[in-house]
Amino acid sequence: MLFRSPVSIEMYSGNIPIDTGDPSRALFFVFQPTVGSPVDEITIWLNGGPGCSSLEGFFQENGRFIWSWGMYQPQLNPYSWVNLTNVLWVEQPVGTGFSYGNVTATNEEDIAVDFANFFLNFQTIFGISKFKIYVTGESYAGRYVPYISGEFLDRNDTDHFDLSGKPTFI
Repeated sequence: MLFRSPVSIEMYSGNIPIDTGDPSRALFFVFQPTVGSPVDEITIWLNGGPGCSSLEGFFQENGRFIWSWGMYQPQLNPYSWVNLTNVLWVEQPVGTGFSYGNVTATNEEDIAVDFANFFLNFQTIFGISKFKIYVTGESYAGRYVPYISGEFLDRNDTDHFDLSGKPTFI
């Protein structure tokens, strides 16, 4: 075991289908609940690319631990976003990183619909509803974030898509 932590780290990852009736297309995610008192909010982190793995953000920027170039083992990240909120890193669109399936999206609107469907399935699996949602990212995510945010708002469903704050990108 390379990494020993003085604290227990709760984390979930895997693929969740975009359409539960057709599991042939799925997005890969890593989810870490906040450290400390639970909060009824979630921050979604997207890397850009297009097609850049959001594991880059998870491992090298804002995840619970850092494992960057030249490091022989991971280290706890004292500045991790999970110190403040629940964080969901998603590899999207379909075909990025560990996400899989036939690429059918031809524009950002299609990608946003896929993402919203994935996120609804994510909420169902984890029993999350009525959470404030923040969507953010870097690089080409500056294109994805507004479209995904717009799709959330268009669904007019504050139980599952209660977008909070303004879309931001780094």
